Amino acid sequence: MKLKQIFMYGICIGLTLPAAAMAKENKVDTSAQNALHLSIYNSNLAFVSDSREISLEKGLNQIAFAGVSSSLLPETAMLQGNGIEVLEQNYNYNLINPQNILQNSVGQKVKTALYDEKTGETKYDEALILDAGDSHPVLAFSYGIETAFPGRIIYKEIPSGLRNEPTLVIDVRAQQQGQQDLTLDYMTRGLSWKADYVADVITDEYIKLKSFVSLTNESGIDYKDASIQLISGNVRNFTNYAPQAPMMRAAKTVSYDSAAGLNAESAVSQESFSDYYLYTLPEKTTLLNKQNKQVSLIDKNNVRYTKEYRSNSPIYLSYSARNYGKYEKAHPQIVYKLENKAENGLGTPLPTGTIRFFAKDSQDRQQFIGEARLPMLPVNEKAELTIGTASDITIDGKIDEIKAISKDKLIATVAHTFKNAKTEDVEIEFTQNFASNTEWKITKENLKGEKKNSSEQNWLVKIPASGETTLTYEVTLTNVNAQSSLR
Repeated sequence: MKLKQIFMYGICIGLTLPAAAMAKENKVDTSAQNALHLSIYNSNLAFVSDSREISLEKGLNQIAFAGVSSSLLPETAMLQGNGIEVLEQNYNYNLINPQNILQNSVGQKVKTALYDEKTGETKYDEALILDAGDSHPVLAFSYGIETAFPGRIIYKEIPSGLRNEPTLVIDVRAQQQGQQDLTLDYMTRGLSWKADYVADVITDEYIKLKSFVSLTNESGIDYKDASIQLISGNVRNFTNYAPQAPMMRAAKTVSYDSAAGLNAESAVSQESFSDYYLYTLPEKTTLLNKQNKQVSLIDKNNVRYTKEYRSNSPIYLSYSARNYGKYEKAHPQIVYKLENKAENGLGTPLPTGTIRFFAKDSQDRQQFIGEARLPMLPVNEKAELTIGTASDITIDGKIDEIKAISKDKLIATVAHTFKNAKTEDVEIEFTQNFASNTEWKITKENLKGEKKNSSEQNWLVKIPASGETTLTYEVTLTNVNAQSSLR
């Protein structure tokens, strides 16, 4: 009877054991990899598809997918393959390093070594680790407790549970034995990309536009011979947490990939994809951990542009203005305008990025003249890029006269003088802003302007080379609230 009870008890234990205890772990490292694909978003997020050839036993298997990202989002991991059923998965990112070895050896006996500088000898002893501590472990020796032991700790072995690389352990049930291609898909932090542009001003009408994509890998692992696609757009994502595995410090490296010798026009293909834009690198590439890699995106020789000068009046006009405001030596903004059309030398969606402008001086030397943030620019859309202010154009302005009609109404006479030190004529788009609580009406002006909206009036002011132009206007300013009460 006792033997039967013991036998039945053993069966019960076996039935309650997890799959991990019933199947030997089968470690599969990146050497078994037969395909690797990365879809990288421009928001510190990527989708990884990692296919490996794995030997399976019929029934229960425990697969240790070694070499996955240390910033993997565990809840997104999906293992796919024919004839398998996923039972359980665990993300193990407790890596081998001095601190983890110490923390996982608490309660264990270790050997210690203390060097005596006077005798030149090393004294060995034995201690029990009571606590890992913040900066010094607490060690129990035969002679007492040490909290700041000055020597070395020697471990007999690596504690169980520590791994030399992040590993996803998955318990599966296979329908048959044999080699199987399994694909692990997951989202990860630590991978990102951004676009940078270089605009060489060739003439007053054309620029040469180049763009490079910078791929950054801070995910903790290398991605070798990966096919890479870049997703441009704002992808909503609620997963803000990723376990951070301790990593050894490594210097960042920067490399430039000329797209395997292809010309820039064929370097990266582009397509619309589910409300986003998808850019595909033409060749497989290796993206190392702590690496920043540049890949050519576009190279356009004759991109049409227009340049404008713009300025907003520093004088803010309101019905309550009673002071004779003025300003001196304001400089207009330099604005480059692009329209993404094929007839303008473009015609392909441009991802968000920094665009830097360069021009040659009188000695044919290239000089940096400013930069701007290029927004996501779909085909047929326009971009206005402010790169700085014009040093040789100045504007002085003042309120010449204020006539108070009542406490809620006045007439102001304003003058702005534009001076041009350039050797060619220029035109400035000049804007006067009005307070939102003020109803306004231009009653006199020496240059014809246009009402842009309820709070702005625009003028196009032409200034001759080495000359000046004065804009004057008279405006009636009325309290909006007072007007409403009268109605």
